[in-house]
Amino acid sequence: MAMRGALGITRIADITGLDRIGVPVVQVVRPFSLSNAVSQGKGGTMTQAAISAILEAAEAYFAERVDRFESVVASASSLSIAAGRFARHLRDGAPPDWHDQEIAWVEATNLMDGSRSMVPLELVHTAYTVPPQPYDGIFAASTTGLAASFVETDAIAHGILECVERDAVARANRIHGFFQRNRIDPATIDDAAVCEFLETLSAKGLIVGLWQAPSPIGIATICCHLMEDVEGQEALLPHPAIGSAASLDPAAAIAHAILEAAQSRLAAISGARDDMTRAVYPKYPDWQMIAAHRRLIAEGPRTQSFLKLSKPETEGVKDGLPPLLALLESSHIRDVNLIRLETEPLTGLSVVRIVIPALQPLLES
Repeated sequence: MAMRGALGITRIADITGLDRIGVPVVQVVRPFSLSNAVSQGKGGTMTQAAISAILEAAEAYFAERVDRFESVVASASSLSIAAGRFARHLRDGAPPDWHDQEIAWVEATNLMDGSRSMVPLELVHTAYTVPPQPYDGIFAASTTGLAASFVETDAIAHGILECVERDAVARANRIHGFFQRNRIDPATIDDAAVCEFLETLSAKGLIVGLWQAPSPIGIATICCHLMEDVEGQEALLPHPAIGSAASLDPAAAIAHAILEAAQSRLAAISGARDDMTRAVYPKYPDWQMIAAHRRLIAEGPRTQSFLKLSKPETEGVKDGLPPLLALLESSHIRDVNLIRLETEPLTGLSVVRIVIPALQPLLES
């Protein structure tokens, strides 16, 4: 809470009571943000949710201070950067000769071998202004891989997991019939805490769909759709809320994905997120499509077993940095870029950006 003034936070709000689920969700308002003015956090307790929201605001705040980055302006070709290195992260319609255009770059540390390399600043900063920052417009900007923690290794691990998660969900979105073939059968879940969580949600009138998203890294990545089990017109929020998470522990991935979906519900219910436009609230919803989605969650095929999500090499392993890097290496990922962000005047806080060129970002279709 002592960080509020330095971050420009003017309001911290508990919005848990706007929904019936009871998962603690907190919103933080930062009016002079150059990205989202409203950040959200969730957790098992109100304290955890508040810390989560404040740290999310801190991530964006430090990443939007473009003047604090020691950037250089050069072309990829002049820096001897292969044309295909960041190809997965190009915007639609990016000029084919971008490799020869001068753009801004920042230096990064490759966590796989300790070498130094250059990463486009556009993939690091969050100063989403109009007009855009100089040299922007080539790459698809997002907050993927941006993480904050009071322990740097935790921030780095979180950033890596987010890159893995977004890549897996992007792959799932490109698979025809994904939701008909990759549903996890809840009857196979043997984790007591997850089973209790699902029973609590069911008792509150919500249905949960869980899918395994395909990750080439072999890390359990879960997509969750959370929806009320009532006719659309009677629901507090008729549309499904979506969440996703990746973890070496499949049970943790499921729990985090459900929490993310619960947070997404409250973002829509509160109406306070500035990245949720009028399109999210259609005046004439497609009730037939909404009913079909409810049937998919309630009655759709459940072909995947929870017991097969965990791999022998990750059995019982926590989401620490060494096992994550070992998995990336075994998957032939050789380029994991770490950019440390300056956090003055705050001390004891680590904010990092992880950029993994081989993993694709999750973009709006």
